[in-house]
Amino acid sequence: MSLTRINQNVMALNAQRNLNLNTGRVAQSMERLSSGLRINRAADDPSGLVLSESLRVDVSGLDVVQQNVTEGINLVKTAEGALQEVNSLLRQMNDLALDAASTSNNTADTRESLQNQVESAITTINAIAANTKYSGISLLDGSAGTSANLLDTTNIAAIQLTSTAGAGYADVQVTAVATKAAHAGTTTYASAATAVDNDGAITINGVSVGSFTAAANDVQDVIDAINLVSDETGVSAAWDTDHVALAQTSYGSGNGIVLTETADVINGGVAGEAWGTDAAGIVTWGDATTSTMSQGSGLTLEDSSGNAITLTTAGNTVTTHDDVAYVTQGSVSFQVGLTSSETSSVSISSMQAADLGTTGSIANLDISTVAGAQSALTVLSEAINEVSMLRSSLGAFQTNELESQGRSLAVTRENLAASESAIRDTDFGAEMAEFSTSQILVQSATSFLAQANNLPQNILSLIR
Repeated sequence: MSLTRINQNVMALNAQRNLNLNTGRVAQSMERLSSGLRINRAADDPSGLVLSESLRVDVSGLDVVQQNVTEGINLVKTAEGALQEVNSLLRQMNDLALDAASTSNNTADTRESLQNQVESAITTINAIAANTKYSGISLLDGSAGTSANLLDTTNIAAIQLTSTAGAGYADVQVTAVATKAAHAGTTTYASAATAVDNDGAITINGVSVGSFTAAANDVQDVIDAINLVSDETGVSAAWDTDHVALAQTSYGSGNGIVLTETADVINGGVAGEAWGTDAAGIVTWGDATTSTMSQGSGLTLEDSSGNAITLTTAGNTVTTHDDVAYVTQGSVSFQVGLTSSETSSVSISSMQAADLGTTGSIANLDISTVAGAQSALTVLSEAINEVSMLRSSLGAFQTNELESQGRSLAVTRENLAASESAIRDTDFGAEMAEFSTSQILVQSATSFLAQANNLPQNILSLIR
């Protein structure tokens, strides 16, 4: 490179070029250090920008999803808190029914007071079912769960469904009918007006019917005495040709007749026993799936999932009842992931009084009689079990799905944020080193540009 040419100062140009390059490096380092971002525009790292923006979308979405999970947990807690109060009311009603089932509470005023308390509890349960909401969403009125519109009231008395019941029209095929226990006395008489053969006492289902003597009582006296305590025993008596016939008033294998007598009065002086049978069937749901209904009692068909259908007396026949109800599937759904398929849902069945109970409804409880109170105990037991099972289901959903998902989302969000930071954020240690180097090079280039600009002055010494 010649130092005797002045039209092109190549050394100055070289110094100027390096000064511009280093000035750009300083500017880029200052931008990264002041913004905290390594990528401020697409030109900084085109492929890194694409990946970073994708991760940013995921991180932002996960923040929203975590909020969804939190709101879902709060919704479940709201429903479960209301159900806890329903459980408490049902326990109180059960206590009232137990009180009324005792013959000691036999005054009209006492029983009316007990019945009024039951009706007040029913009103409160209906109010809880109607008013329990979260963000305007009704939780316990059945709109958030599986419900059935009963269409065939002639053959079906009641229907209670869980989320396993398929949506659409349901058909019920009765494969076995329910029966009532019956027992024919073995001692024969000419008529109901005939005196009993022996002196003896009769007990039915653990309840003393009374003591009878040949001198003072005829067969009709025995029949009347059995019917007098029918509310307690669940057994009625009638004259049948030449003997006393006993009949259970309720259907099912859980309702029997256990007769004992101390001497031959109506059954040869020996114990007699008879039990009813339960109905069974198969239900075809609207989605073409079927359920075997063989776990119920009496007229109530029930499957392993808790779906229960109660037949009427007219419907208690071996046949198929078509389109007995229309099933609607409802649920509360939560978006717990970044894609449309990542959702969690829970079905919350109706907690209205009319929908609690399988063999009957708590809305129709009447504990003004001993028999009514004893029947109420069965229905209340079913209702308490329904509410407890729903609470258990909600608790499992909250713990195993929502809370677990929330913890998993937190870890995922943390890792995605770390990945996005590694791609886009400024490494201050490395960038400060780059800034210091660039700054020194700018100063150096500036100094040597000045030196290069002064070199042509040396030519003047040649032309003096």
